[in-house]
Order: sequence, then C-alpha cells, then structure tokens
Amino acid sequence: MAEGITLARLELRRAEVIRRDTRVTVLAREGRREIRLHLTNTGRLNDLIYPGSEILYVRRKHGGRTSGRVVGVWLKDSAALIDTILHAKMFEKALEYGLIPWLEGYEIKKREVKIHGSRFDYLLSNGLDEIILEVKSAVYLSSDGAAMYPDTISERGVRHFEILNRLKQAGWNTSIVFIAAHPHALYFRPNFNVDLRLKTILCASLELEILIKSIKMHLEEDGSIVLDEADLPILIPC
Repeated sequence: MAEGITLARLELRRAEVIRRDTRVTVLAREGRREIRLHLTNTGRLNDLIYPGSEILYVRRKHGGRTSGRVVGVWLKDSAALIDTILHAKMFEKALEYGLIPWLEGYEIKKREVKIHGSRFDYLLSNGLDEIILEVKSAVYLSSDGAAMYPDTISERGVRHFEILNRLKQAGWNTSIVFIAAHPHALYFRPNFNVDLRLKTILCASLELEILIKSIKMHLEEDGSIVLDEADLPILIPC
C-alpha cells in the first residue's frame, strides 16, 4: 500500500472566515481586505467553516465573481482538504500512478456516466471487467476519529446508492469510494444519524458485495496534497 505520497502541490493563500454567505460562497478576510471565495463542497461543514476558522484557497487566475476557491481548512498542524473537485482529481491521479492496490490494472474509460437518469463519476475498465464507481467526500470528523458521510441529508447520494445496488443486482460491478480528506481521520463510518435510509441502503450494498472503500488524504501547509492511506479501515454497523 502506498502511503504518504504527494499527489500534487498547490499555491495557497490564507484567509479568515467572516461568514458563509451561501452554500457555494464564503466571505473571508485576508489582511485588511474582504474577499468572497467559491466553495465547491455543499455540505454543512459546520465543524470546519465558521467565523474565525482559517481557510486555505487558490486564487482565481482570471476575473470572476469570486477571488478564488476554498480548498482547505487549517487545523493547527495540517489541513482538511474540502474541495470536491480536488477529491476527484486526486483519486484520478492515485489511480493513474498505480497507488490504489484494490484497483490495480483499472483505468478510466469514461467520466460522468449517465445511467437511469443519474450521473456517476466513472466507468473503469481493466480490459476484461468494468466497474461503475462513485466518489463521495467525507470531511466531517466524529469525536472518535471517524471520517463520515454525509453531514447533511443528500437526496442525490441516496439515489446514487440505490441505483448502484440495482446495477449490481443486474450484473454490473459497482463501487463506492469515500474520500476521507481529514488529516485526523482514523477510519470511515457512514453517518446514519443524519439519514437512516442510508443504513438500509448501504447494508444492502454489503450483502450484494458492492466494493465499498475509503481513501485518506489531506492538505499540508506548503500546498502538498498527500495520499495517506489507499485503503482506510471502514466500519458499517448493520
């Protein structure tokens, strides 16, 4: 298993959160000026994005409605990587570099695969078999060190998991990958307290032997995105 591998390096800037304006924007202070930043993660993020929290962002290269994009939240010694775009890109890099042993030999055949009215992140192939794979972000950290998904009700997530179960029953290989992007995560556990429907669905996924995995990564102060564990332990209490 490859661990502690740098997947990318970003040019980061720091700012302090004033408030979360909308689901997709944050008002922040950098020095004496106020800036508005884009937020790709639409979860609640109450434990990470709040007045006074220190965020890391990348500047927008061209003009736009925001000054840049929030990618991380500083946590004294390292940062949670909260940007969902980067979660997907780093998964792709880890796959391309052969850093995910349980997907050895697989490549991306197609992105944004539309099935049954929903779009799934990837169709993977190793030349013989194919896998429909969906990536979900898990940056909420429980008191016992579990990276959790979701932190709010997600109708889209529920629909994705239900369809993946049906596809598995129809003979497809399917997979769910949770990106545990918090540096202090010890394992992954679904947050059934937020939505009890997930327990029924994911426990059915286990019975169907759907490939459910978690990958841990985090952000460093110098902008490095580090792959910590390609196969983080998972607990799904059924």
